[in-house]
Amino acid sequence: MAETLMLSGDAQRIGRRLGSEPYYTIAEQSELRLSLESRPAANQSVGRLTIVTGLLLLLIGLIIAVSGLVSAATGSGFAVAAFAAVLAGLIGGFGYQRMVGGYAILTTQNSISCDQESGTITFQQRSRVGRDRAQRLFFAQVGGLQLRRRPLLAGGVLRRIEPIVVLELLVADQIWIVDSATDPEALRPTAAALATILQRSFRHLT
Repeated sequence: MAETLMLSGDAQRIGRRLGSEPYYTIAEQSELRLSLESRPAANQSVGRLTIVTGLLLLLIGLIIAVSGLVSAATGSGFAVAAFAAVLAGLIGGFGYQRMVGGYAILTTQNSISCDQESGTITFQQRSRVGRDRAQRLFFAQVGGLQLRRRPLLAGGVLRRIEPIVVLELLVADQIWIVDSATDPEALRPTAAALATILQRSFRHLT
């Protein structure tokens, strides 16, 4: 098994996600340890949509390539076929990348682990594509914990602004996102568990 890639820096690079439903569930909670795991189906809709988009792009690329060959065979010339082949290759390559990216999203699992003994918070991302990645914070770096209302651009073709509440860690001049939901009550168990193990109170800003 490949070694986990530990990312450095104060800016959050793992687990940053906004949504109308909670992303994490409490997997383990004790006086010394808190573990949050992403819900099994949390990434499925986005992953499947990305894979379907990739498949459509591959299909378009194939149609363009076949059209170029047919045009060349009917006397349109080699230049038309060459241009079609280049365009089909670009579109097909992008489609393949989307498919791989979609599979990565589909198989991604995120976790947040708080350990009282080591005084650390570890954000970890696991996927069947690429190496596992992790970022680590020390309890001492966390200046506060808050629930804050934010706007979220949601929807497919018809986009809309949806108000959500975000659970955030204050780390120096950075904000690290833990979870979000439309209903703030859905985040209270996680917020209370984090406040307990970090020994900090959380503010509710609305």
